[in-house]
Amino acid sequence: MIKSAIFEPNLLNMSPKSILLLVTIFLFGLTSSAQYTEKINSNRPGTSQGAFSVGNNVLQLEGGMGLGKEKHKILDTRAKVFNLDYTVRYGLLIEQLEIRLNGSYRADGVTQTVGANEQKINRSNFEINTLGAKYLIYDPYKKPKKDSLNYDKLKSWKERYKFSWKTLIPAVSAYAGVNFVAKDNPFTFPNDASISPIFVVAAQNNWTTTYGGDWAFVTNIIVDKVTTDNPAIGWIFTATHTVNEQWAGFVEYQGQKSDFYSDNILRIGGAYLFDQDLQFDANIAFNFKDTPSIFTCSIGASYRFDWHTKDEIIEEPGLEGGVKEGEENEDEKSEGEENEDEDGLDEDEETEGVENDSLKLRKTPFVNDFEDDSFRDAIEQDLDERRTEERLERERIENEKIAKKEDKKFRKEESRRLKREEKASREAEKAAIKAEKEKQKMIEDIDAELDKMEEEQGVDEELDDIDKQLKELEQMEKELNQEEKKEEKKEEKQEEKKEQEAEDADVDAEYEKYQKEQEKAKKAEEKRRKKEEKKRLKDEKKRKKEEKQKKDEENEDDSGS
Repeated sequence: MIKSAIFEPNLLNMSPKSILLLVTIFLFGLTSSAQYTEKINSNRPGTSQGAFSVGNNVLQLEGGMGLGKEKHKILDTRAKVFNLDYTVRYGLLIEQLEIRLNGSYRADGVTQTVGANEQKINRSNFEINTLGAKYLIYDPYKKPKKDSLNYDKLKSWKERYKFSWKTLIPAVSAYAGVNFVAKDNPFTFPNDASISPIFVVAAQNNWTTTYGGDWAFVTNIIVDKVTTDNPAIGWIFTATHTVNEQWAGFVEYQGQKSDFYSDNILRIGGAYLFDQDLQFDANIAFNFKDTPSIFTCSIGASYRFDWHTKDEIIEEPGLEGGVKEGEENEDEKSEGEENEDEDGLDEDEETEGVENDSLKLRKTPFVNDFEDDSFRDAIEQDLDERRTEERLERERIENEKIAKKEDKKFRKEESRRLKREEKASREAEKAAIKAEKEKQKMIEDIDAELDKMEEEQGVDEELDDIDKQLKELEQMEKELNQEEKKEEKKEEKQEEKKEQEAEDADVDAEYEKYQKEQEKAKKAEEKRRKKEEKKRLKDEKKRKKEEKQKKDEENEDDSGS
């Protein structure tokens, strides 16, 4: 589906990337115009309306052209687009009122695939033309400022740089207009009404920061075609930053919600001020979806015809009429009398702490063309003196700030040195405690060694007992051997005797022989048992010695570590 004249985002369908971009725009704000200014204030290159008009009796022309591409993923169409937009603004009757005529012309070539063939459709028409009027309802910047030379505030950094909540109150204006749509327009809703209303509420904040330059933020809430079958709600957020006297950059988020088309579009660009009445600009625009996807590059310019003859003067109550012709000489003559008090002091000296941006107290802030050069020179000289005083005061405050920073830095270094010394002291104390603990542990280890040695002495006594038993067993073994030898000899004798007696009594001999064999087997068994007991005791002694040797080696290793 081809997009309509007003781009519209659907916040419910926005991606996280889109939301992040929107939040970023909210954080960086600034925009276009004020009432009448010496330099041109254009709504380009954005599409939002500022809250202020161009100024009474000022005609301003704004226009641009762009080339782009669109691609619809679902319909499988591609389009090359040429856009031409224009705006005519004129300040009518009063400073707050502006009439406005704007429109957009579009020509494109849509390529689509039908079967195996490609078709190209060329279309062109005005997307929309609108005529309307804008009126400034509320202006928070109208009251005069009184601050600069309040020395109590100048001496306080907090007072000078604290955030003022009043700056969040925007200027507000209302716009009402009528849309004119040609019949059979390919870029609008089918059977769309040829005439329909449009209403816009525009809010604008202007900020000037010490280090960030000039910023402004414009918000537009749009209610369009409410009497037709295809009403739309749109919103635009535009942020602009003035880089220097010639260059400015901007970021804009624009959206609309309707049954015909919904989208969200981001614009990024900048503007160059050629002179006070002529401005050039350029921007790129893209969206965040593919039904269709949009990418456009545009360039444009703004020019004004300045027939403004009367400045809007911001002054103290009672001086709303400004300086009238014929009263100038009278004001100059009575100036000295009015500025002297009872002590003969000038009123300017009494009100030195009060500043009005461009004039002395009780004088108009802007100089009209009918005032002579001497009066202008006097005002400029007075301004120079005041600015010099302010500069000197700022330098003094800056020097105090530097001195405070140096003192703070010295205190930090001293605090760090004391902390380092305290840390070293704590580490030394910890080292002493650790050494004492190691000494105590060494003493405990020595005591444990002594206890082990005492236990090992008990093992030595057991080994001595085993040695005694072994000696006794050896002695018993010797005795047994001797007895065996004796028995053998005796047996040999008996055998000889038995052999002799065998001849006489074979039965008795055999019986006796059997008894002797039994006794011999019994003695052999007893001898074997004693040998096993001796072997067991020897093994036990060997095991005890090995255990003792192993414990000695472990104790040596512990004492060595």
